[in-house]
Amino acid sequence: MGRFDWTTLDLVYLRKWTVIGIIIGALSGLLVITAYEAMRIFSSFFLSDVVRYIQPYPEDVANLSSEYSLYVLKPWLIPVILGLIGLVIGLLSMKLSTSLGKNGIDEISDEFHNKKNKLSIKNSSLKTFSSFLAIGSGTSGGVEDSLAHTGSTLASIIGRIFKLDQEEIRIAIAAGMGSTIGGILRLPFGGAIFSLELLYRRDFIIKSLYPAFLASITSYIVSGVVLDWPSFLYIPQEFITKTTLQSIAAYGVIAAIIGIVGIGYVKTVQNFQRHFENMKIPLYFKPALGGVIIGIFAIGFPEILGTGYGWLQLAALGNHEVFPLWIMFPVIAMKIFATSVSNASRNTTGLLGPSLVIGGLIGSALITLFHSFGIFLFIDTTSATLISIFAFFTASTRTPISAIVVGVEMVGSYTLLIPTVISVIISNIISGKNNYIYKNYVSNIRTQLLSIKKHDSNLRNYLVRDVMNSDFYNINRNTTIADAVQIMRDLNVKSLVVTNNEDRFEGMIYFEDLTNVPTIQENMTVESIMIYDPPMLRPLDPIMDYFEIVSKTAVSEIPIISPDDNKLVLSILSLRDVNKLLNNINDPILPDLEKSSSKFQKEININIDALRKMSEDEDPDKLDKDSKIISRLKDYLA
Repeated sequence: MGRFDWTTLDLVYLRKWTVIGIIIGALSGLLVITAYEAMRIFSSFFLSDVVRYIQPYPEDVANLSSEYSLYVLKPWLIPVILGLIGLVIGLLSMKLSTSLGKNGIDEISDEFHNKKNKLSIKNSSLKTFSSFLAIGSGTSGGVEDSLAHTGSTLASIIGRIFKLDQEEIRIAIAAGMGSTIGGILRLPFGGAIFSLELLYRRDFIIKSLYPAFLASITSYIVSGVVLDWPSFLYIPQEFITKTTLQSIAAYGVIAAIIGIVGIGYVKTVQNFQRHFENMKIPLYFKPALGGVIIGIFAIGFPEILGTGYGWLQLAALGNHEVFPLWIMFPVIAMKIFATSVSNASRNTTGLLGPSLVIGGLIGSALITLFHSFGIFLFIDTTSATLISIFAFFTASTRTPISAIVVGVEMVGSYTLLIPTVISVIISNIISGKNNYIYKNYVSNIRTQLLSIKKHDSNLRNYLVRDVMNSDFYNINRNTTIADAVQIMRDLNVKSLVVTNNEDRFEGMIYFEDLTNVPTIQENMTVESIMIYDPPMLRPLDPIMDYFEIVSKTAVSEIPIISPDDNKLVLSILSLRDVNKLLNNINDPILPDLEKSSSKFQKEININIDALRKMSEDEDPDKLDKDSKIISRLKDYLA
């Protein structure tokens, strides 16, 4: 992926993505409306009516409404309800969708980078419904992750309806994710940037900005009109004090602590994931177990139930009469614990929302503690809470740019911009580059290379010819760049062989080079930007030479040249081909294929005859299976 050429920003591009972006945004807005209403309905029934606990909402707190309670009248019912709801989710997962309990954003990222085409409306609908049910009944977590999954799924369907290519569908998926997150959190620009920063970690493209922003803004408008513009967090400007050099230094100290806590948070989430994965109990029972565990701890700390946004609002306003310091610190620990258990037990709850809540609670608790010792009195509670939200958001998701954008949007001014930037940077550095709550599916050549080279002993005896195939595509050097781009998209390939008028090899052109061209003229040909002397291999070269080239150049598609003619391309060698070789080496049906001696071939021939004889009297299914084995053995001998 490369830089977007602004000269191609014509009416075709604008017309197409304006229509698609608005459609994606409108659907995301409807999802947000559904989420708000569903959460209210489920929460009102399970928490208010059954267990007699009315959790605070940000708008209730900000309006000084008394429509929330501090205690649960029937606490013993909490583990019962959460356990039963977890069992329902587990049974739905077993009967209808095995991926139901997986984190929604993780699944989006996997689809985005690995193109598995697993985003289905059935799975997304079940995931979102289960999320409403789980969180509405009190399970700790957020609805953002599941909602983002549904938004991305709808976006991918829209992309297929409009016959978008693979790269454009990726853009649509990112727009769908950003618009739902931006809509539910009331942060349209922050949601758009977050989705792009999370998904395009290494291959960000500028042309994704317009669809993402348009979709997110549309979602915000559609949901806002219906829901009367509710805010994720109400921040009165009079509660925020002016930034000074002293306060910047103090915010830096808080951010450093936040970064350390962020490491612990991510480790806790990951450790619980491993523990639950290793449990020798039926998969459908795990959500029920997680629900019971959370419910037991919620008896003593009902603040961990649901999203926790209302308690964050109380903390941000410094309401210590309702939410005192001695309660706040254990609630933070319990919220981290409950969120980790909920996520690990596959209760379809998200991690994004809790990250915001936990970060804000930490900041409010820290500044209150400092104030009690007469330290940092020049910092108000609201500002410290906000800065901590942004810092913890960075520490847990590794998205510093979106954290800054969220900071400006949430505050509603640039008052805290400087301390936000500094705090985000400090938290980002301290937490480390590999500290994030979501799985990393980013495709990276060097990472793949290192993974494959673990099989060094298996590969060392192989030559390039062992992985050669005849599939490659070539174009004439006089082909225009625009045509070359279209050809690559139509064929879904990353490289093309460039030949002269006599079909003789001239060089290579890579998709990244084409998209990196700053200005493209209509008559510009690939001749002007192709690589004339690319790295090459020959059939009898050791396969390990391929790894040497990739490690030095980061180019993974290498032409294989005839040993007798330097202008004749025989094949293109890629990481995919090497992986295919490894799969054959490690195939349980064909053990030790590298031992291709005459004795081994003789044994295989004997086995083929034996299989034929055994298959004569077998049923059709067995015969079909054996035939496939025989075919694979014959292919190897050939």
